Amino acid sequence: MFSLIKLPPVFNVHQVPKAFQEDSIISGYRHPRSSATDCLLSLFQLTNETLNVWTHFLPTWYFLYKLLTVVCMQDVWTDAYTWPLLVYLLSCCVYPLASSCAHTFSTMSTRSRHICYFFDYGALSLYSLGSAIAYSAYVVPDAWVNSAFHVYYVPVAVINSVVSTTMACYSRLGFPPHSNPDRFAESKRPRLGKVLRILAFSYPYLFDNIPLFYRIFLCVGEGCTANEVNGLHVYHAFLAFLTGFLFATHLPERLAPGRFDLIGHSHQLFHVCGISGTHFQMQALEMDMGLRRSWLHDHAPAITFRGTVGAITLSSVISLGIICFFSYPLFYSTAQGEATRKASSASKKN
Repeated sequence: MFSLIKLPPVFNVHQVPKAFQEDSIISGYRHPRSSATDCLLSLFQLTNETLNVWTHFLPTWYFLYKLLTVVCMQDVWTDAYTWPLLVYLLSCCVYPLASSCAHTFSTMSTRSRHICYFFDYGALSLYSLGSAIAYSAYVVPDAWVNSAFHVYYVPVAVINSVVSTTMACYSRLGFPPHSNPDRFAESKRPRLGKVLRILAFSYPYLFDNIPLFYRIFLCVGEGCTANEVNGLHVYHAFLAFLTGFLFATHLPERLAPGRFDLIGHSHQLFHVCGISGTHFQMQALEMDMGLRRSWLHDHAPAITFRGTVGAITLSSVISLGIICFFSYPLFYSTAQGEATRKASSASKKN
């Protein structure tokens, strides 16, 4: 059956527009104006995006399974203590799904490429907030519970998620609305765009992990919450650092351009390390949740709907608004260009 399906062709770097080119990747590019069908068919051939899709699409189902397990096996409707875990697991499902969709359909056009990655950035910001909500409920060291930092931790994380989405979207196009969305195109200022995206995702992560870093690296004596979970938190922190390192350096393909085009380039390794880190993070959160339940019930502030589901819903709505704000010029400029072409054609006929 597969022999009867004509798979779309692949191209070299000099055959695609600069906006679609990746640093040190020479071959394996899909057509920059692929149809949706071509994008889906390309998942079953080896291109430089194939493993980017599958390394996030398959883990989505694993995280969805974990989410459904919690929903079915715990009393999530009345037990508020489970709500932070639910919010976190939901964000774990959303970010790899958004990423796999972005990598699948980003070659339909320049406009679709921008919009796909806008949603990808919004999903990553949502995951950052989901992590912060879970950390606030289960991970904050004993000595910091009910402190001023603990009280304002989630509200600041909500603000960080909004700023993160805004900065990441800005890194591609600049601030709309304007009739020329290529004014600040990533293809024209790639280094600035890369730096802005690194900042957009690294600073929320560093803020979210302040209580964890203090707990496992700095705190000594009473109130440090030293338990067997700390080892898993260290694994997660190491993999998170490795994930950021791969994203920022484009290693190993930068050392040998063309050698890792299809298998082994930095973005694939970035996905694998990120998902592995999320797995260890999830295990650590579940263990902290179980081991600390009694103590947190007696000493920590009550978990509220507003501080969990309400916080992530607010962030989601605002992020969607930001994505629409940045996407509007792409549709507007396309419509304006088509109108200009029609008017020009009509004038030539007259």
